[in-house]
This record gives sequence, C-alpha cells and structure tokens, in this order.
Amino acid sequence: MNNYNYFDTFNYTFMNNDYDNRNNLYGAYEGYLKGNMFKDLYQQYKDYKPAIIKPSNEQEQELFNLNQIMFAMHDINLYLDVYPNDERMINLFSKYKDIYNELCTNYEKKYGPINVNKTNNKVPFEWESKNFPWEVK
Repeated sequence: MNNYNYFDTFNYTFMNNDYDNRNNLYGAYEGYLKGNMFKDLYQQYKDYKPAIIKPSNEQEQELFNLNQIMFAMHDINLYLDVYPNDERMINLFSKYKDIYNELCTNYEKKYGPINVNKTNNKVPFEWESKNFPWEVK
C-alpha cells in the first residue's frame, strides 16, 4: 500500500504551515482535520484528537487534496462574509482558489468529472456514465 504524501505530489508549502502568524491560521491540512482554519476559534473537545487521514492510493490522495483546499476556501469565504475588506484574506482565498482549480483540472483529466457543471453535452451524459468511487472495486 502506498502512503501518498501531500508534499510528494505538490509543492505548496504554505498549505500545511502557518500561512501568516498575524492571521493565526492553520494550514489547509490541519484546518481540514480540525474543522477550523482559525486557531483562535478552535476549541478541542476534552481529549479528542483528530484522526490522521491516510489515503490508500493516488486517486484517494488527489481527492483528499481537493477536499482540503475546498474546506480552506469555504472557511475563508465565511470569514470574508463578515470582513469583506480584509485584503490579505482575499489574497489567500484567491491562492487557494487557483490551487483548487489546478487540482480539479488534473483530477478530472485522470478520473473524469468531479462536478456535474464540468461535464460536456455528449451522449451518453458523461456524469452519469462514470463509476462513482464506491462502485469501483
């Protein structure tokens, strides 16, 4: 079994490190595991420790990478709903968006569409003709 590592596949070192100590943010990986990108808002429940997620193959790793970045974008987007003039966070959101788009494009080239809005108008409908991850043996 391969143990895929985010850093082996992509070299976005700011994702798993503090992007900016002044914003007190977790990296995308740690924020995803804890369910919160903002260190000052995260409160650990008793002795709970987030599980370490270990994808078992390349496709799972790429999907996990997409999920991390999407989570970071979503959490930062919620922040920007409250503080829409924070230019530093807008820039960070933009970086995550660019990375997400790149990862999504690479994933879809290998495994097919991941979002229904990215399918084309071919017959049969491409989205329906692909196997879902739980259908693959």
